[in-house]
Amino acid sequence: MNQTATMYLSRHAEGRPPSSLKHPAGVLTAAFVSAGICLLVWHTLPGALDSLNRMIWGEYVNAFPAWMPQVFNMFFLIYVVGSLFPFLFFVGLILLPDRTPVKNVSLPFVSIIIPSFNEQANIANCIESALALDYPAYEIIIVDDGSSDETLAIASEYDVSVISMGGNRGKAEALNHGIEKAKGELIFFTDSDSSLDPMVLRHLVGGFTEPSIGAVAGMVLPKHNSGYLLKMQMLEYLYGQCIIKVAQLKSGGAVSMCPGPATAFRRSVLMEIGGYRSRTLAEDFDITIAMLELGYRAVYEPKAVAYTSAMTSWKGLNKQRLRWSRGHLQVYREHRGLMFSAIGGSIGMFWLPWSLFFGYGSAFVEMAFLVAYPLLVIFSLQPLLFLQLGLVYMLILECISAVQGMVPLALARKLTPSLAFATFTTQPYRIFLSYRRIVAYMQEMQQRQNTW
Repeated sequence: MNQTATMYLSRHAEGRPPSSLKHPAGVLTAAFVSAGICLLVWHTLPGALDSLNRMIWGEYVNAFPAWMPQVFNMFFLIYVVGSLFPFLFFVGLILLPDRTPVKNVSLPFVSIIIPSFNEQANIANCIESALALDYPAYEIIIVDDGSSDETLAIASEYDVSVISMGGNRGKAEALNHGIEKAKGELIFFTDSDSSLDPMVLRHLVGGFTEPSIGAVAGMVLPKHNSGYLLKMQMLEYLYGQCIIKVAQLKSGGAVSMCPGPATAFRRSVLMEIGGYRSRTLAEDFDITIAMLELGYRAVYEPKAVAYTSAMTSWKGLNKQRLRWSRGHLQVYREHRGLMFSAIGGSIGMFWLPWSLFFGYGSAFVEMAFLVAYPLLVIFSLQPLLFLQLGLVYMLILECISAVQGMVPLALARKLTPSLAFATFTTQPYRIFLSYRRIVAYMQEMQQRQNTW
């Protein structure tokens, strides 16, 4: 990190970091307004809830011990600080003005690299969508990482370059092998279980408007949203992109992660970084931060869309999220020198610390609440009263959470009745994700093995 920082400072000694705050006054205004709204909610909502309880339960409310509302007010305060304030702040950031850059009009040769491992069910659709792209000059390279099914045979039936690694050597090495064979000035990566929008390359290539832009990330969406799990993943993906990524881009001019299914890199930047590394389970996150350390930045283009095969079973989701969470923790460890550092601009000063401490800290707080709540019910000596009082609080918080889910749906123009209703049912999914983060943290502390 010290050597990287020295390289960065020597390159940008005369200028600001590429991802420094674009609108400092606007960011501060968003923070103060969000804090003001949260204070208003904190001061007014408990009284409104008390009135609502009296309307529902009548004089029965007088039987509630004085400590019961205080307990729920404490939980409500935690929610306001940990969930409502960040949401309002990020919405404030996405409302910041943004200078519309002049799109890159050149259409250089692009290499598409698709790593694959046991994807016989999806590889054909992925290749066919890549062959149907609206772009004048590109090549497709399939890198099979020792699949034991028919993936390699299916890929070989198409007019694409196919590379066999001979054995399972890991996704990072497969990607690097593809980079070695690539001829393009720009290299586009996607996953073998993804399908591409025909215009994805044109939109991504158009995003390379400045030499400091080393990568352009696209939007990733689940292919389907039927069923509870797929709906929850759709809501999660949209929040992370329509809210988080746009807030990062509007406030600091860069995003912290380039997704595997839809990202284009400058080949020269990949060579300068040294390619992908197998030191983490989140190679896309790792290489984005490594690029940031060298003074380049990644931007976001929501018009460049890739559709991924989201998990349809709890078992598959459990394995995927455990791998992702552990990979993120590994990236935080590898790039810990960037935390609270001006080298990374707004990404290093705010977004990385926030995603680590709030992302994983809130998981422990939520699990603590789930343990404490039934204990409070049991030992309150008045469990029915406690449940009655808590019911109104939980319903109000769930309604506020639903609004947080509907905003990205509206921004993405996907606010259908079924998805709108799904925003009221996110609590089990959030609990599951929090639990997997805690398990990932424990496994990472124990240094257990995991693979892609």
